[in-house]
Amino acid sequence: MSSSPFLLPDHPDYAEVLTDAAVHILATRGVASFSVSAMARWMKVSPQAALNTYSRSRAIEVVTICFSKRWLRWSIGEHDWLRQQQACPLRLPRTEEERHGVRVLAALAELARGEALMGNPLPAGHLARLRDEETELLRSRLAQLSPTQLSPTQLSPAGIVSPAAERELRGLMCLLGGLRQGLVERPVKLTWQDACQQLAQAASAVASSVPDGQTTSSGLPPPSEPAA
Repeated sequence: MSSSPFLLPDHPDYAEVLTDAAVHILATRGVASFSVSAMARWMKVSPQAALNTYSRSRAIEVVTICFSKRWLRWSIGEHDWLRQQQACPLRLPRTEEERHGVRVLAALAELARGEALMGNPLPAGHLARLRDEETELLRSRLAQLSPTQLSPTQLSPAGIVSPAAERELRGLMCLLGGLRQGLVERPVKLTWQDACQQLAQAASAVASSVPDGQTTSSGLPPPSEPAA
């Protein structure tokens, strides 16, 4: 997994090394085998040494924070994505290393749910922020797909203006998540090309769904009038 976008093998920061250990363990052994001791063995240190730096709950939180940053860097993909034959606004897993990353995120979500049940909501909160940030990335990419061709001066400083209605945007996020999961299933029942085509077509349809002049200052359509 040395070529994985979800690994930083030469990073000197302990939190990033810990995250590399978690990625290896979660990708190859799953949640059931995840522990601080397992990470310590991969790092070639004693469990006591690992626990002197982070408790188990803090280790899960740190790994969630670091992995979320790696996920966003991977998800945003290439800057020239619009020039690709199938213009997918956010990335789908194509290589085995990328599929491992999707599995790791799912495993972290499971760990976060367990932590929340034990009174530690922080990992789940970080993953919720990751979903929000990825949603805003998608919103920005949809603005680039819009037939109105919004200029940079029309975008907010965060670059999140979009012609898509909020419910359509959320629906597209659900499709994105479903396609990613479909690409990591075993046996694989969906090809990367087919998944890209579905996502590209859906994104284009959402970006084209609102006529010119029908977006509000937030980039979303004005609310509909209630039925009489």
